[in-house]
Amino acid sequence: MEKHLLQPNVLPSIQEGLTKKQIADLADESVSHVLEEDVFKVAEALAAMEEFVKTVRKDERYIEFLRDELAKHHGRLITASGAKIEICEAAVSYDYSTNGEWRALEAERFEIERKKKAVEEKLRILSPGRVAVDPDTGEMLEGPLKTSKSTYRITLAR
Repeated sequence: MEKHLLQPNVLPSIQEGLTKKQIADLADESVSHVLEEDVFKVAEALAAMEEFVKTVRKDERYIEFLRDELAKHHGRLITASGAKIEICEAAVSYDYSTNGEWRALEAERFEIERKKKAVEEKLRILSPGRVAVDPDTGEMLEGPLKTSKSTYRITLAR
């Protein structure tokens, strides 16, 4: 496996837990250093780290081991840096479909969403600010204002 090494001090080496304030300060300092380095290598390294963290955090072996260790501490632990790690139930969901009133409201919501999407599609074909008349209803239609935010995308190789 080919190694991609960054210049020293471009990205921090973290040896212990950090508070949110320390993380923010470290990130701010790191960005200042990045502006003087090869930003493409840093962007790739950050994307790789993000993917690594996401993969480890969802690994069932890791989760199960961590939960077992937390159980030894009555389900919660506070680290030396003040981070609270605790067992919790996540992604709780309820099935309301056995209730008639809920099903009726869900059907209404679905129909309203369908109509809303149809209106959005009709308006989206108009240029922003352009006015037209709906031939079916005679209603005046105005093209919606469009906004976007420029950013970047990184796709890591498989």
